[in-house]
Amino acid sequence: MNSFYKVVEFIKSHFESDSFVHTITHGVVEDIDVDKKNIFPLVHFQVTSAQIVEGLIVFTFQIHILDIRNISKKPITDKFLKNDNELDNLNTCFAITNKFLTKLRLQRNAEDIELFANSTPTPVEFQFTNLLDGWVFDVQLSIPNNNIEVCS
Repeated sequence: MNSFYKVVEFIKSHFESDSFVHTITHGVVEDIDVDKKNIFPLVHFQVTSAQIVEGLIVFTFQIHILDIRNISKKPITDKFLKNDNELDNLNTCFAITNKFLTKLRLQRNAEDIELFANSTPTPVEFQFTNLLDGWVFDVQLSIPNNNIEVCS
């Protein structure tokens, strides 16, 4: 009955334990960057679907991992690096993404939540109100469907 809450708490607690992540939010994509008190990097996730398959419930989440773009007012001295932290943001956010997906793939947990499938992470650049950079991907997490007994 509470499989959904277990999966949501699993995702939230993983990112809470990551020292690079400072804010975790959930909801529709339009809500990613509306709170002025957000501290970056930020993880935002939204459930997009659920399916019941033999012995499992599979929830699909879209996960954004984002950091704020800082643009220096100094003249550009390096045409490759420019005058911002775009590459730093992509690097930090990819490290958070990689750690999450690798842990899901390799580490068991008490709730038997497992990585069912994931999409290829896609870069996000200069998006939302605060001009955020990072990565977005979909992840499907499965949990045993053992909370319902079927009467004979």
